[in-house]
Amino acid sequence: MQTVRLLARRGSLLFMLAAIFYLSHQPSVEIIPPLFPMQDKVLHATEFFLLFASLLLNRDLCRGFHPLPILFSAGSLWALFDEIHQSYVPGRDCSAGDFLADIVGMVICLLIYLYLFCDREYSA
Repeated sequence: MQTVRLLARRGSLLFMLAAIFYLSHQPSVEIIPPLFPMQDKVLHATEFFLLFASLLLNRDLCRGFHPLPILFSAGSLWALFDEIHQSYVPGRDCSAGDFLADIVGMVICLLIYLYLFCDREYSA
């Protein structure tokens, strides 16, 4: 059972990394027709919220180190890589606004995590 949980956690992380790479590699992403202004920023924040949640599920990979700075740095590097990668895809561009939306999504996930679990982990 322990192995199944570990595989599920690692799988969630690999899935999110692959999904972000796949979506970034598409020449034009019109998954949802525009419903409101800045919708693309909300989608960016959502995908990186989910990526950071997957990173948090895999925080055991940071043995010997405090996981939160490492995981946040890893997510930020992936966001940077994502934007640089998009600059090479026809019809896409590297956007500081998208990068900022990615960071905001991770910060929201981090704040929710700290609110829900911080006392339990650090009170001992």
